[in-house]
Amino acid sequence: MRADGRPPALGEALLAAIARSRSELVTDTVERITGVPVRGFAQWAREHAGEFR
Repeated sequence: MRADGRPPALGEALLAAIARSRSELVTDTVERITGVPVRGFAQWAREHAGEFR
């Protein structure tokens, strides 16, 4: 956003809002559509860490 000329305060405010908006909502939509059990980001990151090294 800063590279686009937006004020730093705007980016900081958006990041703060995102940090406060954690949702605990969990649905089975992904599993129903894909047939694959859902997993969290942390699990996905562990499983794919080698691809980023």
